Amino acid sequence: MTDSAESRADLHSHTTASDGRLTPYQLIAAAAQRGIRFLAVTDHDTTAAHDEARKSASELGVGFIAGVEITCEAAGGEVHLLGLGVDSACERLQQLCREMQVRRLDRFKEMHARLQAAGVTFDLPPTQPGTSPSRPVMARALVAAGRAGSEDEAFARYLRKGRPGYVPHRREPVGTAIEAVQGAGGVAILAHPGLYPDGDAAIEDARRHGLDGIECLHPDHDEIHVQRYMKIARKLGMLVSGGADYHGPGHARSHFFGKRFCPADEFIRLQMAMAGRSSRTSL
Repeated sequence: MTDSAESRADLHSHTTASDGRLTPYQLIAAAAQRGIRFLAVTDHDTTAAHDEARKSASELGVGFIAGVEITCEAAGGEVHLLGLGVDSACERLQQLCREMQVRRLDRFKEMHARLQAAGVTFDLPPTQPGTSPSRPVMARALVAAGRAGSEDEAFARYLRKGRPGYVPHRREPVGTAIEAVQGAGGVAILAHPGLYPDGDAAIEDARRHGLDGIECLHPDHDEIHVQRYMKIARKLGMLVSGGADYHGPGHARSHFFGKRFCPADEFIRLQMAMAGRSSRTSL
């Protein structure tokens, strides 16, 4: 693996369009300040941040990569699929995002209703069209209402599995998500496999549906995980991705922003794959 200042690429980040804490402009500005040359904006189940992020990146000299992170099911469990280099205007991708946003909003309202029924009263946080409300947004609302002292406490008391406000995701089959990403000219990357109960099974299931690559470098992957998934990617002839999974200041992973990158040689391969996929889908 090689690295260089000219190709410092972070391929996993979030804005206020999903569960991030910074607006698209603020995120791009933070990336520029930390010396990031290329940034993929990969909000959960939405591309709502892309227009502002693309404009901001052009103004601030950051290479913008249009991305998305889709909540899926593979090998019987929840996984996340990163789409990198997607055409934000692709109707099939937008249709899938709209469906996922409706599910997320329904889940968001049900979380609030369950908490209210449990005696945890507070106002339902407002949401914007095209965005993907999530548990971190609910956690911040609980903190703002004085129901928890921190987001970690809100999760521990109310929002984790087995707690009164927990509602599971309605997940999309990984094959459907891969098809939508690739149909939009993007490459499909399985995010942070080390976080799943059986990352190997998730990779194999997704690979049967045309998966392009693996996110090997992630803040929650230690060096053993990194080397393990790099080895798997090479053995299978798959692409390698990496990034900080940045959600904004104060988040547990925030100190990795500007430090966790896709290796330079692997980023070149990803750029070539994104360009090739885009050119084929535009024919």
